[in-house]
Amino acid sequence: MRIVVCALHGTAPLLARLKEFAGDKVTLADNEAALAAAIVDAELLLVTDNLYSAFIAQTLRERAAKLRWIQLLSAGYDALARHGAPAGVIVTNAGDAFAPSVATHAVTLLLGLQRQVPTFLASQSKHVWERGLGARNSIPLGRTIAVIGFGPIGREIGRLLKAFGARIIAVTRQGQPQPGADETIAVSALHSVLQRADAVVIALAASPESRHLIGARELAAMKRTAFLVNIARGYVIDNLALADALKAGTIAGAGLDVTEPEPLPEDHPLWDAPNLILTPHMAGASGAVTGERVAAVVGANIERWRAGRPLAHIVPVA
Repeated sequence: MRIVVCALHGTAPLLARLKEFAGDKVTLADNEAALAAAIVDAELLLVTDNLYSAFIAQTLRERAAKLRWIQLLSAGYDALARHGAPAGVIVTNAGDAFAPSVATHAVTLLLGLQRQVPTFLASQSKHVWERGLGARNSIPLGRTIAVIGFGPIGREIGRLLKAFGARIIAVTRQGQPQPGADETIAVSALHSVLQRADAVVIALAASPESRHLIGARELAAMKRTAFLVNIARGYVIDNLALADALKAGTIAGAGLDVTEPEPLPEDHPLWDAPNLILTPHMAGASGAVTGERVAAVVGANIERWRAGRPLAHIVPVA
C-alpha cells in the first residue's frame, strides 16, 4: 500500500513503523505542494488535523482517486470535519494516544491552581517570601471534581485524580454510569454539578453544541473557591466572561491550555487575569512517548486494514 504522511513534528517513530508495512512506498510530504504531488497514487493519508486545510481537502477530491483511508495523527478532527473528506474515504483519529499526556497536563494545571503556583511565582518575581499564603492551599483529597466529557482523556483525568483521593463526577451527553466515576450526570443537568464541584475540568470532544457551554451564567453558578481547567477546545468557555469572573473573584482560578482565539491577541484581558495559568495548546506534547503511542495506534489500524477487519477510532465526518 502506498502511504503519504503530512506532519511537521514527531515523525521518526511513525515513519519507522510505516516502513515495516510499506517499505519505500511511504512518502513524507511536509508542505501542500509535496502532498499534491504524492497523493495521486496513495491509498492512505496520515495527517495532523491542524494541517488539514481547504486546499488539501480540494486536492484530495481532485487528485486522490485511489485514496481509501485518512488516518489523523491527532485526537481532534475539527479541521477535517469543517473541510470534509472525499466521498467513500474512511477517517480515523489517534484514539487514546494523547490521553496520558493531555490528562497529566490537566491535572498539572489543577494542582498548580490548588497550590497557588501563580501567586507564589508573582511573589518570587517580587523577591517576597509569603508563607502566610499557605493557609489558602488545597489538594484533590476529599474534593468533588467534575470532569465534563468522559472519553479516553476524561477517563484518564478521572483515574489520576481518584489516585489523589478526589471524588469524580463524570458529565456526559446521556448521563449513563461510567467506570471510574463516582457519579455520572447528563450535561443537561450541568448547573446542578457546577454548584457543588470544587473543580471543573473540561475534556469534551469538539462539537458545535459545546460552544460557550461555560459562560457568565455557569461561572456564577460555581463556588467562589472552585477552579476551572480547560484542555479541550477554547470555544467551550466564553473567554471574556472568564476574564471578568477571575477579576471579580467569582471563581478562585483557572487553567487553560486552549483559548478562543488562538493565539490570544496581545490586548486580550485573559493575559492579565489573576489566578490564571495559561499554556499555548501543548497539552498533548510529551516528547517521544506520545509519538510512540501514535505510531502504535497507526500500526494496529494498518494491521486491521490488511486483515480486512474494521478500523478502530472511526470519526464521523462528511
